[in-house]
Amino acid sequence: MAQLPVNKRSHASLSQQLSHSAEQAYKSEVNRIASSSSTLSTVSSERRRPMLRKSLSTPSLRFIEDSNVSVKTSSLIDDQYHQRAKEDDQKTNSSENAPMQADGCVHYKRFCLFVTPCCKKFYKCRFCHDENESHHFDRKTLTELICAECNARQKVQERCQNCGTLFGKYTCLICNLFDDLDKQQYHCAECGICRIGGRENFFHCKVCNMCLPMQMKTQGHRCIENISRSHCPVCLGDIHTSRIPCHIPYCGHLLHGTCFDQLLEFGHYTCPVCQMSLIDMTTLWEYLDIQAKLIPTPEKYEKERFHIFCNDCHKTSKAKFHFIGLKCCYCGAYNTTQNVQKRLSLVADGRSTA
Repeated sequence: MAQLPVNKRSHASLSQQLSHSAEQAYKSEVNRIASSSSTLSTVSSERRRPMLRKSLSTPSLRFIEDSNVSVKTSSLIDDQYHQRAKEDDQKTNSSENAPMQADGCVHYKRFCLFVTPCCKKFYKCRFCHDENESHHFDRKTLTELICAECNARQKVQERCQNCGTLFGKYTCLICNLFDDLDKQQYHCAECGICRIGGRENFFHCKVCNMCLPMQMKTQGHRCIENISRSHCPVCLGDIHTSRIPCHIPYCGHLLHGTCFDQLLEFGHYTCPVCQMSLIDMTTLWEYLDIQAKLIPTPEKYEKERFHIFCNDCHKTSKAKFHFIGLKCCYCGAYNTTQNVQKRLSLVADGRSTA
């Protein structure tokens, strides 16, 4: 809390008008408020320090200097206040009598508003609708829109029938998608949705039932039937229609790119579905080999052998016992398990769907 400012000139003029006792009471009151604010500031800073040290240990948070804590805190409060005010304005603008805005929203740049058939309100896009309503809006059910230039209400079409305004440089009347920014959009008839990135850079895999990068057509990939219709194994969100780019690991099980980064950040390097390594782990396996040589195996365990299954190469073998782990004799990975029969059945089921 900042110190209370005291204007010397106004204080002097005021003291001349007041009696001696009133002046002393006024000074003591100012000193009390100033001292209490200083105490509160000290206590507040002391309370923040443990939280600050705790936040610095979290990789997802930015580092904050001690001298900037009060500034950051006040700016954060201001940002939250303006954000709430902005959200309130958006909710107000979504009503039947909402004023037209011609530059789109944070999701799309377009020159029209949707008349949502589910609640009969005006929204710039389906995401703006879903953020403010308790139900979902399917944009393929859209039948009416409003021109942002002349406010003419009309059926869904590429241009305004009244003023001729183009609602978006890219228009797909199948998906009811309008976007004035060039994102190399294209409509995939097999996927049934519009995608970004350029049609020439992707191909549609009929087994996976989704568009994949062209390099996977030449290099090859593991097909899993209708894999894009499944949910992300981390956040359980939709993969097929998600605006978040998905990551395609070696095993073929899709997950959001952001979820993939979070898994690696927290030290999880295997697929949540099949336990196969998500990245190249050769460096780690080599490090574990060195550690295994430095730690000798006790004599009573030297002849111990275990039947293992490798989650990376999907082969079974017998491995020597070691405290570091059970190493696959084929690919050298330590990503192995002793539950061989169960893992073989899961792999067989996975291959049958490919």
